[in-house]
Amino acid sequence: MVTIGLFDSGFGGLTVVREVKRQLPGASVEFYGDNGRAPYGLLSKETIVGYARQILDFLAGKKVDIVIIACNTATVASWEEVKDQYPFPVLGVIKPGVRAALAATRNKKIGVIATKFTIESEAYKSGIRTIDPKAEVIGLACPKLVLLVESGKTSGPDVEEAVSCYLKTFKGTEIDTLVLGCTHFPVLADTIRRYLDPDVVIVDPAVETAAEAKKLIAKKGLVADCSHPVCNFYTSGDPELFAKVGSMILGWPIDKVEKVVLDA
Repeated sequence: MVTIGLFDSGFGGLTVVREVKRQLPGASVEFYGDNGRAPYGLLSKETIVGYARQILDFLAGKKVDIVIIACNTATVASWEEVKDQYPFPVLGVIKPGVRAALAATRNKKIGVIATKFTIESEAYKSGIRTIDPKAEVIGLACPKLVLLVESGKTSGPDVEEAVSCYLKTFKGTEIDTLVLGCTHFPVLADTIRRYLDPDVVIVDPAVETAAEAKKLIAKKGLVADCSHPVCNFYTSGDPELFAKVGSMILGWPIDKVEKVVLDA
């Protein structure tokens, strides 16, 4: 049985779980949402690295075969620091997102929406331009969108107002690709689509990340073919809210969420 561990600052990483289960339906999942300490986007690098190590230690106890840091901010802050410190592979979502953006763009003008931490790191910009120096990357921090999803608001007037206000930045820029550089944002994809030109391709790094995980699992000689895979969910926040919002994001009911608060 293949078990994939994933973690995020909150609900956003469930969009990666959703894609993992689409591509690897026979894999079991152990997911930790650090909702109680979200959002990560305004924290220091040192703090995020510390949180990542706590969560990775926790997931290591679940006998995972691979872990995906299902959070762009945590990937930027901690992946280089932790990727070689565990007996299992640790994947991030930035490099898969970079590859997907470059595969999608036609005019090499790419927009990225993410947290303040991710945008200020220029992780997507440097990653994209390292591969294609002629690419133009416009980054935009959208912290309010994370807070809306974390509060359980995925549609409605508040979401419409925030999305419309943020995406005005891209008017006239001629971007043909928009990277959802925070795993919370695919939850709002339908709303985001309405405020973009119709020919703009929306890139969700979760798709390429799950594909990378699938290839790595095969390379390790493992087969994700369990007939009754399990999905276990843990949160440092409110288990009832997690189950409610998480079920909506995943598209199937979450029956049980265990509250696990890790040492600060």
